[in-house]
Amino acid sequence: MTPILVILAASLVSAGPQAFDSPKYGLKVQIPEDWSIAAREQDDQVFVAIIPQKDFERPGAVACELGIAPESLEDYRARIDKSAQRGGRASGKLALNRVVKGAGGERLETIWEFHPDSGGFWREISARLIANRQLYTFILNVEDSTYAQARPLFDQIVSSARFTPPNTGADLLARSSNRWIQREYKFALDLPMGWAPALAPSSVALLFASGEPHGVWSDNVLVLAHARRDLDLEKLVKELPDQLRGEAPGCEVVSCKIVPHGEARALETIVKTTRGPFSMTVLERRFRGERFDYEVKYTVESKRFDEGLPGFRKSLESFKETPGPIAAPPAGKSA
Repeated sequence: MTPILVILAASLVSAGPQAFDSPKYGLKVQIPEDWSIAAREQDDQVFVAIIPQKDFERPGAVACELGIAPESLEDYRARIDKSAQRGGRASGKLALNRVVKGAGGERLETIWEFHPDSGGFWREISARLIANRQLYTFILNVEDSTYAQARPLFDQIVSSARFTPPNTGADLLARSSNRWIQREYKFALDLPMGWAPALAPSSVALLFASGEPHGVWSDNVLVLAHARRDLDLEKLVKELPDQLRGEAPGCEVVSCKIVPHGEARALETIVKTTRGPFSMTVLERRFRGERFDYEVKYTVESKRFDEGLPGFRKSLESFKETPGPIAAPPAGKSA
């Protein structure tokens, strides 16, 4: 073993733990001390840490990403297998994909092997776990010479994980109507029964909520807000369909019309589109509030849309700003 690899192996084996705690994302783990944390709590990334390797310009990485939980890990496993059969990932081969049952519950372990154009042999190991309606994906990506030392430390990270409900920014107001309030921006919304807020996949959304999963997909709703501006609904009726077709070629604009919304009006659109293997229908309303201009979007698998439409519209009509001061929109919000 060359001197640099001796030093690297020693650092990987002797590294002590550093506590990483993210109440917002509902995760607490122990990360090796020498794996420096490079990013935390950014959109769907809970954390990213850098792993030193023999080529200092090509370090390895360990990360955790947050998503909406599938109906089961077996559903997700089958999705990965199908993706691999269709060609998988560039320069990569699926080496392992299995659901493992352990003392802490089930997890889905997936290993991709890569021979990148830049050289070397890399492995990407993912361990997926479900907790509190969320999917936590732990990822290790290292070169082969690092793998033997890094893999046990990665397994220790996964074993050390402790989960709590993430901070969705919403509190339950009325269980009978499933009414929730966004505590920072002071608006309330009735969700369909069985739905609940989840951590938003993007910092742009003020509120994100999902229904019960169907396979790997969960129907969802999100609330966006913008500083008040000239909201010309009549102009939008004429221009928005072409804008939507430009953003998603092949989508079908089913309807685009002005509808009553409480004591005011809203622009309601229904659009059918595809996302990967799924046929989706999006119901959206744009309207003016006392504080902001809002967009509320339901994205639903098309086969369930018609049945759920009355409930989605009832939910949209329940939207109401509530009294009280609000904080200034943080960086990255569209409000």
